[in-house]
This record gives sequence, C-alpha cells and structure tokens, in this order.
Amino acid sequence: MSEKKITLIFGKRGTGKSYLANKLIGQEKRLLVFDTLSEYNNGVIFDAEDPERFLEFWRHVYRGNFRIIYRPLNPEAEIDDIAELVFALGNMTFLVEEVDCYCTSWQISEAFAHIIQRGRHKDISLIGVTQRPYGIHRLLTSQAKEIYIFGTNEPRDLEYLTLLLGNEIKVKLEQLYEEKYQYVHWQEGKTELEIGKA
Repeated sequence: MSEKKITLIFGKRGTGKSYLANKLIGQEKRLLVFDTLSEYNNGVIFDAEDPERFLEFWRHVYRGNFRIIYRPLNPEAEIDDIAELVFALGNMTFLVEEVDCYCTSWQISEAFAHIIQRGRHKDISLIGVTQRPYGIHRLLTSQAKEIYIFGTNEPRDLEYLTLLLGNEIKVKLEQLYEEKYQYVHWQEGKTELEIGKA
C-alpha cells in the first residue's frame, strides 16, 4: 500500500475478510496489527500478558522495519494506547480487526480519531475490518478511499451500504452468492462498483 489511505473491509464471518486483509498487508515493511481474533501470524506476536516484552521490542525496532501482531486481552481498554503509539510514530500500516468495537456510531476515542483524520499526514495507512458496517462511526467511512464488501444479508447493514454507496450495491451483493469469497470493491473517484475475488 504505497498511498497512505483508509481501507475498509466489511462482511460476515467466513467470507474471506481476513484472507484479503492478509493479502493487502503482505508486502508492508512497517506494520502493526490489532488482532482481536488471532487471525494473523506473519509477524512477531505479542499479547497484553507481557507488556514489558512488547515495549522492549518496540523500543528496538520502531525506527526500522517491523511486523507486529498485537493480540489484546481487553481490546476496548487497550486500543487507545496502541493507537497513540501508532500516531506518535507514524510511517506505518495499522490494521484493526473488529473496528466497529472501538469506532462506534456514537463514540470514538481521541487517539483513534487522530489516526482517521490526520493519519495520512503522518504516513499512516489504516485498514479497518468488521462484520457490521452499520455500527461504525461516520468519520471513518467518510474518510475511506477504498471499501471491500463481502457477502452480507443483515438488513441494517444493507440499508447502510445502500445509503453509503447507492442502490447498485444491492444488485452487486446479490451476485456474490453465486460464488464464495467474492467481494464488491468501491474506490473513491470511480463511478462503478467492481466484483473481485479474495
């Protein structure tokens, strides 16, 4: 991901979201994954049970290349500290699983908002992954440059996606049920939605 931007990945469990996310971060040299579901393995894995080990590693590598997979024990309590580290350092890709838990439609932390609003000025790319697009903060979707939507049939999500991307999204999502692991791809500046496969 050479251009620093916000990318969102939506869809039900088992549709291919994490597989696609792993492809998107495959070549990233400076990466931190907030891995609440233990879906990522291509990096040095830390959990909150050993914060000193994580901080010691961070102090040694933060100026160079790194691939850190952070698995929180209490995600809601830990996301702010991790987001503050990411924003302070800059120049990296930050992938957040279950982004709807920390960036809800009614609440968003200051540290996370800084990454969304000013992250690209600090060379931060943000990838947010969630099953439920309806529940995420509008600040996040308004700043997204690219959205991948895997199969979903949740009425509120479909209604929200229609408001966000137009009526064409319903037709495209219906086509996804013909084959597994397909997604609808929206990019800022493009008039048509495209169908792709993870």
